[in-house]
Amino acid sequence: MDFDWSAYSSPAISPQEVQESFEDPFCLRILPSNGPLAEHSRFLCLGKSLSGKSLFSLYSSDGRHMRPIASRTMTQHETYFYDRKAKESL
Repeated sequence: MDFDWSAYSSPAISPQEVQESFEDPFCLRILPSNGPLAEHSRFLCLGKSLSGKSLFSLYSSDGRHMRPIASRTMTQHETYFYDRKAKESL
């Protein structure tokens, strides 16, 4: 997949780490069905970088290009949800 970094604004997390979290085999991509995120075609990704950093990312996509907007480390609740879903998929 191709990444467009023109809208990205998270200086604490490198674009490489964000890209790695999208390529995580257990990453969760959440597609809101309603609300402001759905209205603006924004999606959520929970994944881990190769170094093990748990990342929560907001992005948009046209199906061919991923446009990360912002990323941060996951909260404790998000990490729990990610770990639970990863175990379910095994």
